[in-house]
Amino acid sequence: MSTTQESAENNWKNIKSDAEHALHTLLSQIDKHTNPQELFEAYTYAKRVTADALRSRMLMHLPAEGLKFRELYTRVQGELDSRYGQHFPDGFLKAPYGDQLHEHLFSLLQENLSQPIEAAKLRIVTADSVHTERRTRELRELGMDVDWYKKDGLDFYVLRSFDLTFDSLPSLVRTIVRKKVKSKEEQNRLLKEAGIPEK
Repeated sequence: MSTTQESAENNWKNIKSDAEHALHTLLSQIDKHTNPQELFEAYTYAKRVTADALRSRMLMHLPAEGLKFRELYTRVQGELDSRYGQHFPDGFLKAPYGDQLHEHLFSLLQENLSQPIEAAKLRIVTADSVHTERRTRELRELGMDVDWYKKDGLDFYVLRSFDLTFDSLPSLVRTIVRKKVKSKEEQNRLLKEAGIPEK
């Protein structure tokens, strides 16, 4: 068991009873037709604690290491270095979106390869963070074969294959340059020297 999974299991054991208590409290507040303020407070607490607990449970379920994610991410980094590395100092072109959160989201998509996943299920990985779908779309910016569509008012994501496209590399370089260089003039100079047109 990985450190992440062990930490998630310990957290699940610690917080599961809190989530159960919070949900029971919410149900009792609904049954009692309590005043709105108390009901809202019970709901927000239950939502937060339950989201944290289910995130821990999800991390126990996901693989200890996202080997396929690491493989694809390494290929993206290699292509960035190959195409544009000579125009920038060593280490400048570090591909974004390689953190553990992106890895976990990819692992959940990978587990359901070619099958759509409702955005709400992906949000379990991030304890219901509002930025979850943005983080998922960032996998597409890496060139991964992640698709998105809406059905009956719900958002769905699907990892269609392990294919990569490198069409988004210029956009990745722009993202890196804009994060690391404050001067707009210097940004444009660097991108021009690398042969990347202004967007």
